[in-house]
Amino acid sequence: VVTAINRYMRCQLQFFYHYVSGIIEPDNEDEDMIDNRTFGNIFHLAAQLIYEKLMQKCHQILAKDIEYLLQTEVDIERVVDEAIKRELFQIKDATRRLPPLDGLQIINREVIIKYIRQLLEIDRLLTPFTILGLEKKVKINYEIVAGNERFTTTLGGMIDRLDSITTPDGKELVRVIDYKTGSRRLKALADVDAIFAQESLKDHSDYYLQAFLYSHIVRQKSHDIPVAPALIFIQHASGDDYNPTLCLGHEPVNDIATVSESYMQHLSSLISDIFNPAISFSPTDERKRCSNCPYAHLCGGMS
Repeated sequence: VVTAINRYMRCQLQFFYHYVSGIIEPDNEDEDMIDNRTFGNIFHLAAQLIYEKLMQKCHQILAKDIEYLLQTEVDIERVVDEAIKRELFQIKDATRRLPPLDGLQIINREVIIKYIRQLLEIDRLLTPFTILGLEKKVKINYEIVAGNERFTTTLGGMIDRLDSITTPDGKELVRVIDYKTGSRRLKALADVDAIFAQESLKDHSDYYLQAFLYSHIVRQKSHDIPVAPALIFIQHASGDDYNPTLCLGHEPVNDIATVSESYMQHLSSLISDIFNPAISFSPTDERKRCSNCPYAHLCGGMS
């Protein structure tokens, strides 16, 4: 859902070609190449597998269990190898071994191992905390008014990790966590309006769009427990005071309920425009976006 909305915000005509006309971009990737997307998928699966291992006894994560993984190392290497086998080589058979890796693949393997260790080090400082879900699907039915039509659509997606921590003042906080393996630092957006502004697209406003939506959905069922949207940027997540909670301005959003009404008004308006038959799909005015668009030759975006 969020991917589709973000594509619409970047270029309505690109959205039309992909989702309405069903013209799917060709996938020219080398199946043995670890590109940014594949790298991220491997990390996400490895993180899921390592926490599933930690949760074999119970859903509460303890410092001693994380420390054991960090000291022994072998379990971390095993889950990374399993993730590489599944995501890179598409081998789902658990009995088959990981194929030999080339030089670049070995380097990427070592980086992912380092990132998993970094994630565990971050989480060790939070212990004890409780995992509520891994790769958890969430959705809500939402009523939309488009033109003269009123209908219900489904909003939702997949949460990398849903957990519950105890804040320094002793209160429970549920966190909707998304892992990010990129090197770019996220620029804090000023307010909810900025999430839906064209000029914010270059600052990865889609990260906010997704995290806020998932947090809003979780908040509906949290029984008044605060829910915070959080992004863990593995490369920059260091220090005892690291806080992955997203900020608006200089203030962390410690409970999505404080901004949910404004956020959902903006989102509802945007989705209504998408489904409104009176509004045509127009190409973007930002021509730089056309340079990497697979549909540029259809609309003349490169001319």
